[in-house]
Amino acid sequence: MSVTVVVPTHNRYQKLRNLLASIKENWSEEIASVIVVDDSDIKSTFDGFEGIRLLHIKLGSRVFISKAKNMGWKTSRSEYVYFIDDDNVINERTLPATIEAIKGADVIGAIMPAVFYKSRPGLVWVYATPFLNRRLGLNLVGRNLPRDPSLENRLLRTDALPNASLVRRKALEDVNGFDERLVVNSSLDLTQRLKAKGWRVLAYTGAQTFHDVEAPGRVGWWAAHGSVDPERVRFELRDWFFIMKGLHRGEGLLNIRLVIQSLRFVLPNLLAYLIRGKFRKRSLNSVLVGYLEGIRNSQGPGLGRHRLSEEAVTPLD
Repeated sequence: MSVTVVVPTHNRYQKLRNLLASIKENWSEEIASVIVVDDSDIKSTFDGFEGIRLLHIKLGSRVFISKAKNMGWKTSRSEYVYFIDDDNVINERTLPATIEAIKGADVIGAIMPAVFYKSRPGLVWVYATPFLNRRLGLNLVGRNLPRDPSLENRLLRTDALPNASLVRRKALEDVNGFDERLVVNSSLDLTQRLKAKGWRVLAYTGAQTFHDVEAPGRVGWWAAHGSVDPERVRFELRDWFFIMKGLHRGEGLLNIRLVIQSLRFVLPNLLAYLIRGKFRKRSLNSVLVGYLEGIRNSQGPGLGRHRLSEEAVTPLD
């Protein structure tokens, strides 16, 4: 089998190099190529990575994450695609363990590894992300807790694929990849569309990636991305509203419930932008624009309603 690693990147040059270095260090001949889809404002060079079959797609303008992922996998020809964000690193088990988990079951369309903090590898970023009750949020299994041996080396249900995921090409082709109307956060939607087509989507906690973000501690650690990338803030918030409205279309009082639910992450993020944001005014403006766009478009961007099954909310034995 062959795997293409696809990395969307924007203005995180050193973190991207750290990821590429970890791929080089843990190289496998099953890797057909590494495709970096780069819409950065800065020029990137990749001296020292000639041995990892690197293809650098440099874009002239920003396309954000969902379109970059589609460009990456549609450029590739491999049987599997490993999507990984540029602020992660892998270890010797990341790819082999994930590949082993998916290749033995044709019904699995996508699988995510467990994610730990790079700076504190004993601390969980997330094991899996199944829906909470009524699908108004996700259960971030293990978030910010010490590693739990009882949750490792297991297959768990998941309803989104944060940070990294190995996806079968046939499954991607079945749903035509990521919905680019969801500019930033399209992995939950992809997961639901894969499940609607009969594919299973799981987390395998015997494989790990390590998220190179600030660990809990200082005020505002939870909003590190938005603090330095105000353009992204607008779409993260708008995407969330669109996804929730697609999942709950036709339910009474939906807008009121979503507004209340959204305040659980909007208010802490606003506090973080005010205290330590590099672009405070632009970040606050992006929150306002994204919030209004999300509320105004009550039908979302044409996303279908997805059925909540028992499989979506319970862990595998």
